[in-house]
Amino acid sequence: MSPNRKMPIKMRVTLCVSSTPSGRGKYGSFDGSFSRFSTAQTFGLPIIRVQRIELLKLRLVCTSWKRLLESKEFRDLRLKVGSAEAWLYVLACCSPFSAFDPFSNKWFSLPQIPRLYDDTIWQGFACVAVGPSLLLMGGIHQSTSAATPLYSTGVVCADLHIYNACTNQWSRGASMSTPRSWFAASVIGDCVYVAGGQGHDRFLDTVELYDLKKNSWSHVSSMNCVRSSCYGFTLNGKIWIIGGEVMRNQHRVKPGRGSAEVYNFESGSWSLIPEMLLNSEKVPGPSTVYCGRLLCVHQSKLMMYSGDTNSWFHVGELSGSEMFSNQNSRYGFACESLNDELYIIGGTRMSRHYRHSVQLLNTNEACKLTPSCGGESKNTSWWNLASMGKCEGTIVASAVMTM
Repeated sequence: MSPNRKMPIKMRVTLCVSSTPSGRGKYGSFDGSFSRFSTAQTFGLPIIRVQRIELLKLRLVCTSWKRLLESKEFRDLRLKVGSAEAWLYVLACCSPFSAFDPFSNKWFSLPQIPRLYDDTIWQGFACVAVGPSLLLMGGIHQSTSAATPLYSTGVVCADLHIYNACTNQWSRGASMSTPRSWFAASVIGDCVYVAGGQGHDRFLDTVELYDLKKNSWSHVSSMNCVRSSCYGFTLNGKIWIIGGEVMRNQHRVKPGRGSAEVYNFESGSWSLIPEMLLNSEKVPGPSTVYCGRLLCVHQSKLMMYSGDTNSWFHVGELSGSEMFSNQNSRYGFACESLNDELYIIGGTRMSRHYRHSVQLLNTNEACKLTPSCGGESKNTSWWNLASMGKCEGTIVASAVMTM
């Protein structure tokens, strides 16, 4: 055969889905059709267990591999065999979106979000992760140029931007029915619930559901109260909308800022918890769901919520709290749970010795907690991970995505 002539190659991608009792691998394969397994054999390539950091590179091998790595079947199989990895996504003020891989201890920059300009400030939007997708919804676009109409007030939008981690690309999704900002968002399965917030000229109690598969929005029952600057969480399979600026409800009753509402899927209605937060005079502090429990940073303490008693217990201390001028001097940081570890990223803090000195933080710290109601945990062991580099200061969005 001529050395210049290319030999045709027929290969099968081996997925290596499980092991037999004898210790031999049990393989499945992908032939590009998603409907059946191929019979051609190329052994020794357990691509299903490849580290997530390498998947974008493998997409470049050939069209068949690209289709495989972008398929839902591939993502589902990684979850099934336990090879899926969780990454942390954060957006610091005036910086691009970044992703943190805890396995390699490295940060990666995401492509710039289309249609966002340098002279525009985008704030009050919500950020959630659904499968391999990162969703940014709503918010206010305000121009930094005095020559534009948006300079003074800005405009509330209903936009939906979707980042696909499989393709490393942004796209536009269907817009919300109601433009809103400073609202809560939470995820159940492939659906996103958005609740409350501020519209063009009023606070909102309305709730919408986004179906990622159908790329469509629909309305569900409104909350009991009109509320803004609230947080959304999924706890025990239920949607919780917590805190915020609360207005009077239809019964002329005004619950405190420390109230919460829980959505009942069976009845399609909301139940009100009058007081549950540690400080009903303020909006909730940075919070996350840690090991199935709601965790909130209250001043310099890590507090965990018990739904059985509607009370909080102390489980740890915020890193570096002894350096702060007061208990509230660190703010604007992200609080996320990843692989049973608690992460505190970025933010701003005031110096203990220099009253008007402010430091923008690019730090990335983690700890492990023991979520037990039996007693307080006074010592919290934190460790430092790779910093965000030039990205620093207030974190305006964060989410954890597993794929």
